[in-house]
Parts: sequence; C-alpha cells; structure tokens
Amino acid sequence: MTLELEDHLARIRGAWMSGRGAADYAPAAWRDAVGQGVGSEAALVALAGQALQVLFRPAAPPLTPRALLPTLSSPTPPEATRARIRRILATRRTEEGGAAPLVRFLAARGYVMHPADWLPRATDDWTPAVYSPWVAWAASEAKASLSSLTADNWDDWPWAERRVALIALRRAEPAAARALIAAKAGGEAAERRLKVLEILEERLSSDDASVLGGFAGDRSERVQALIRRLLARLGQGEGDVSSAQELAAMMELGRVGLIKRRNQLKLRPLKTQAQESRRINLLGQVTLADLARALAVDEKALLESMPVGEPWVLNSFMTMVEETASPAAWRALFDLALQEADAPVEMVALLARRASPEERRVALPIVLAREGVSSFRSSLAVAGDLLGETGRGALASSPGYKELLALVAASLSEDNRIAAQPLSVGLANLGLLLDRIAAQAVIDACVAAGLSAADPRLDPLHLNIALEPERQT
Repeated sequence: MTLELEDHLARIRGAWMSGRGAADYAPAAWRDAVGQGVGSEAALVALAGQALQVLFRPAAPPLTPRALLPTLSSPTPPEATRARIRRILATRRTEEGGAAPLVRFLAARGYVMHPADWLPRATDDWTPAVYSPWVAWAASEAKASLSSLTADNWDDWPWAERRVALIALRRAEPAAARALIAAKAGGEAAERRLKVLEILEERLSSDDASVLGGFAGDRSERVQALIRRLLARLGQGEGDVSSAQELAAMMELGRVGLIKRRNQLKLRPLKTQAQESRRINLLGQVTLADLARALAVDEKALLESMPVGEPWVLNSFMTMVEETASPAAWRALFDLALQEADAPVEMVALLARRASPEERRVALPIVLAREGVSSFRSSLAVAGDLLGETGRGALASSPGYKELLALVAASLSEDNRIAAQPLSVGLANLGLLLDRIAAQAVIDACVAAGLSAADPRLDPLHLNIALEPERQT
C-alpha cells in the first residue's frame, strides 16, 4: 500500500510521541538516506523538519489592494508638538474617555491627529466630523464622492460620512433630514438605526412626532427607549400611570419661600435599601410629565426650585429631567441649577447633556468657578466640544483649583501616592479646558508651588500653549 507523504509524517510523529523509533514509518527513499546507524533518528528529524517547513508551507492569502488613507481638511499639529501628544496619549489610555478628549481638543483648535500617532477605528463614530473619511477608511468603505445625501444615493455613502452629512442636514434643513430618516432608518441594522434616530433630537419639534411614533414598536429595546424619551419631550406617548403613582408616593411636594412662595420637590429618604433601589429603577422608567400628573401639577410647576435629596437619588432625577422633560421644563431646571450657588455641579453636568453649544458656553465659567474637586470632570462634561476656550477669571475663584494647588505641595512630599493621581487628572483636564493665557497661568502657579516646569503632568498645559488656533480658509 502506497502512503502519501502527509501520512508518513503523521505516523513518524505518532511514533516519536510514543517514545519509539520512527524509521520503519518513513518513506523508502528516506530510510535509504538515513541508514540504520546511530544517527539515523537524528537524520530523520532533519528530513521531517525540512519537509514540514518547505513542502507544507501554508500558502499566503491573496493580497487585497487598500486605498490610501484620505487626506483630511484640517492640518496635523506642528511637528514639534507630536512627541508631547504621544506622551499624553500614552497616559490617557487608563483615563476616562481615553483619547477622545485630546482628539476633540485638537479639533477645537483646528487640527487633526497625525495618522502615525493615532487613527480612529471603524466603530469610533464619536470622532469630530472632520475624521469621517478616516472612519470610513478604517471600515474599508470607499470615501464618498457625492455632494449631497439623498434617498437615492443613501447606500452609496459610507456609514461615518452618511451620519455626518445627515447631522449637517438636520441642522440646516430639519424637514429634509426628517424625511430621509423616515424613509431610510428602518433599513439599517439596530445599532445604526438607533444612531440615525438620535439625530432627530437635534432641533426636535412636534413635526417629528409622526416619524418617532412609527418606530415606537421597534424590535430593538434601545430604540424603543429612545422613542419613549423623545416623545415624552414632545408631550406625547403612552404614560405608565401606575409606576408614576408609585414613584410619586416616594416623594413630597412642598412649598418654600417667605415672600415668593414656590414648589419644592423633596426626594425623601426611604427606610430600606430595596425601596431606594426601586425608586432608582422607577426614575429610569417614568417620564417627568407622568410624575407631574401623579403629583397633580404641571412640569414647570414641579421644578420651581431646586429639588432636594440624597446625591445618588438626585442624579437619577436629573437624568430623568434631561431625558424626558419638555424644553420649557428642562430649561427651567437648568437655569435654576446655574443660579443656585449650592446646586452641585455634577447635577449641572447631567442637565448640560441637552444644552446647545451657546448654552454650554454660558454655563461653563459658572460651573468652573463652582467646581469643588480638583479633577474638574464636571467642567469637562459641561464643556462638551467647547475646549480650550475658558479664561482664567472663572478658575481663580474655583475651590477645586485651590485644592489642586494644595495637591502640588502634597505631591512633593515623601508620601505623595494619594496626591499623584488626582493632581495628574486635574492638570490634564485644565489643559483641555483653558485658553492659552490661562494655561500659562496654571503652569506658573504650579512652578511657584514647587513643581518642575518639565514635569510630564504639565504636558497637556504646555501643548495647549503650543497649539495656536488654526484658522480655516
């Protein structure tokens, strides 16, 4: 019986694995070559190894041509800043948001990352609009060569660029974008369908209700939840009366003020942890309009003064307002949160998710001046994409800034482990938030407090100063 070479090699390996000689299982030509002497097994090993490496080398897969990386409309940063950008990227791998805040900061100054330092992934649709050709390239989709997005050429656009074009259309022509979304969103996969429908949040109006209602029974639970939230803002949709009444029973609506009497909602403490957990769940299910009806008032009357309660309960309540309140009710609470000096900045940051760029620009100095911890995370959340703009005036009165400078001294002591991390985060976030003059002032204050000007924790502030805003022509 004639065996193929693969069968011979399999039998040779089996013999060696069982501790026996393998010469009897080799092809006849190999037995003649290795002989019967002392070194025959070693010679057989060499022959088998050569056969496996040469005769049975796996074939390389066919090469697929790849288009060149598209050139973006904004320039990359000056070459002298790239080493510092790479260092910041390395430290941001473990920070909240990863590279995203730095990418947005560069975009705010008019720059894009050098592709040798950072490239977006196909799923990074959080990137500023300027990066959409790179996101499409990462997804192996051809760059769009069309001037405008229509229902007829919808599928000819790569996903990232299609979404950017649709957002721009929604801002310029809401009705045209609504018609496109109504016609095409249903044909997208669930994750993309969700992101397409989220665009209706921009310039949301009662004219969008019919399109939203068409997706109320969507097969995706996340899409259903989005539709419920947006319809609630428009005062439409089916309410959950029993859940709203249950939640209302866990709250108290009273009157405060001596001269100007107004309503105040109190999220009173409950007796057991199970009750607290139930209330948190209900706050995630019930809309503000349903809660107001259960308390026999309208939405704006429910928010005539800042609610009071434990911070973790207030967080959930603020999220409910941000997601489901009518525009008038949301604005009433947002304005109250900015006016009330005692309102926690974390609450303002939650409400600011819904704010326009102009509203964020007004709110940011107020929040920064009120920021009580050295991380400045709430200020960064309020800023959104408005990075590198804030002056030093608001910073000077910030308790968080005073705490940050105290951490500089603590970090220079022998036991600096506690101060190191919050100091690094705070300096990094200030480097993203401040304008160039304010960034220099922070560096000067840190150096005066004993920190070396070359300390890597000051890298974001040095980068801020080095990146003069790039003016697009």
